Amino acid sequence: MNPVIRKRILKLFTYILISIGAFLMILPFIWMISTSFKSPLKVYELPIKWIPESFDFKNYIRLFTDYNFSLYIFNSLKLTAINIIGNVLSCSLVAYGFSFLKHKYKNKMFILLLSTMMLPGVVIFFPQFILFNHIGWYGTMLPLWVPSFFGSAFYIFLLRQFFLTIPSELIDAAKMDGCSDLKILFKIVLPMSKPAIMVIVIYTFMGVWNDFFGPLIYIVREEQRTVAVALSYLNSTASYEGTSSIPITMAASVLLIIPSLIIYFVGQSHISKGIVFKGVEK
Repeated sequence: MNPVIRKRILKLFTYILISIGAFLMILPFIWMISTSFKSPLKVYELPIKWIPESFDFKNYIRLFTDYNFSLYIFNSLKLTAINIIGNVLSCSLVAYGFSFLKHKYKNKMFILLLSTMMLPGVVIFFPQFILFNHIGWYGTMLPLWVPSFFGSAFYIFLLRQFFLTIPSELIDAAKMDGCSDLKILFKIVLPMSKPAIMVIVIYTFMGVWNDFFGPLIYIVREEQRTVAVALSYLNSTASYEGTSSIPITMAASVLLIIPSLIIYFVGQSHISKGIVFKGVEK
């Protein structure tokens, strides 16, 4: 067989396999959207009707009229925004110090910082919970956003590696002109590090918006619930009412996943640009 033809057949076969895999992966998402527009009785119809006979927005309306989902969305957005601000500010300050400031033990401190990334989350959770409970933060939203202002080892590492790609001559010239370190950071370094900043924004948004474990542990009042926690309570509440909870739960799931999809598709190019620099050394 001609090598060119064989290469084309192999390429076509590869595309077919990828298309089948992509279809199987997106099929549950299509079912979720379709089910969110159905009534409870229509969910169990066989064969499955992937396109509803009529698009009924009753499930979406009930989320805001009967279950106060607007408050939960506001809580999640507020928590996400605060965490983004905290991570960007704290991590950029620390990363700037590791990148451009001179200190005798700077490299050793950086290695110590990286070593904290090897600790499992479960190991860190229990001491944090005991601390937050001891200082009276249990039952509040403080444990969910205050730690972001103390930095994240991964984000500091990511920013530090990106900062090292910035020519040191720019920093030296700015210092000779009388710029302080803070002014250099906010006027020169951060504007040149937009891809890395966008990575932090996207990762933080998706992590906080979809976080279920943290709000479930620390939040005890209904008016402080986030969307992820409210979705779990919605499932049990709708079932208790004697009807199938599947349609309204699917409607809530669609609302939960849409912001993550939007911010990912908007910033996916920045993710690849930001991560590619994290292994660059000065």
